[in-house]
Amino acid sequence: MNLIHRSLIMVTLVGLFGACTTADPGLIPANIEHALGLVDSTEIEGEMLKWIAIYADAPSYDPIIAKGEGVTCVDDVGRFLEVLEYEIVQQKRADLIPLAAGMVRYLLYLSREDGLWYNFIYADGSINKEYKTSVASFEWWAVRGLRGLGAGYRIFTAQPGFAVLTDQISSRFSSSQPHLDSLFSSYPQLTLMDDGSERPSWNLSNAPDQSAELLIALAGVHGLGKFDYKLEIQYLAEALMGWQYTGEASDYRGLYYCWQNTWHGWGNTQALALLQAYEILGEENYLTSVKLWADHFVPAFIQSSFPAGIEHDAQGNWKIRNYSQIAYGLGSTYRGMQALAVLTGSPEYQQRAEQVFAWFKGQNVAKTQMYDPATGRCFDGINGVDQVNHNSGAESTIECLLAIQARGGW
Repeated sequence: MNLIHRSLIMVTLVGLFGACTTADPGLIPANIEHALGLVDSTEIEGEMLKWIAIYADAPSYDPIIAKGEGVTCVDDVGRFLEVLEYEIVQQKRADLIPLAAGMVRYLLYLSREDGLWYNFIYADGSINKEYKTSVASFEWWAVRGLRGLGAGYRIFTAQPGFAVLTDQISSRFSSSQPHLDSLFSSYPQLTLMDDGSERPSWNLSNAPDQSAELLIALAGVHGLGKFDYKLEIQYLAEALMGWQYTGEASDYRGLYYCWQNTWHGWGNTQALALLQAYEILGEENYLTSVKLWADHFVPAFIQSSFPAGIEHDAQGNWKIRNYSQIAYGLGSTYRGMQALAVLTGSPEYQQRAEQVFAWFKGQNVAKTQMYDPATGRCFDGINGVDQVNHNSGAESTIECLLAIQARGGW
């Protein structure tokens, strides 16, 4: 598989996607100018590190420091590298290559030779090693960092003069292996849940949503260079399917639990991850699992006006939390549906994907268009029927851009 094909896969997280990235004459490209306006740099030991600010509040939309955290984080830089990958590979934006290189260097700076990662830096470039979501560990920010490094590997392997950078990326993936081996040491043990079910124990931080991110990171480089993650991809796919609701409640059938007995609208990339695993391993049960999600849960999710969270308690009751609705949750769901639609060629799945994407276009409880194609801003969320958060920080902007890129335009 060549790098251009692999880059197409990572836009929608499924292969064979010429159709989904072919520009529709009625669509306009994603506008990344607001995101670029949040980009800054820090020089560390003679190297220029590039990063994207976490917050940008209305009405000025100037970058804001996150109190107690810092000016930027691996979470956002890693995801923005995937946006840049699409722009560089598909839109031929060679002018963005230096920015992508600087962001890879940021990720390398926040990662350690023992495979652990920090997340935030302060304005002076020093690493925040104390905040709870920045301590050295192999959790959310580690796998987001690996996703970003994977995008960097796919970008720079195709560019002359970046052998040192790609070697450094390879080294960081290699340093993750002991943590992967430790994670899968519990395979195939099961954990007894409050509802009496038994579910796979080998999830990163006991969280299927984190395992989905890890699967995406590994699948993004599998088969390139010396990367071979076939076994790890299999284990992670089995873990995700084992945390899928397959009970009698039709509206929730196919739901992927994100943490314990809850689903939430951020980090729910399980469908995306399983389709990536299906592309690599060809296991039909992965595709069957995603179809169950698409046939039952997604229509109910749309009908319920895109709730933010769902809990299934020990008594079998379903509890809905409607807000806040954010681009992260809608973008993840959309890209899963869009990937499935292209893979299967199903008009029904394509229509369903468009119904999810319509949240960005204003078909939401606030009746507000969440993305402005003139500026590239995406509002941070919906907190109620008449309550839109008009700020436009990195995460919302990036997740919206990824959805638009997967769609082929706005």
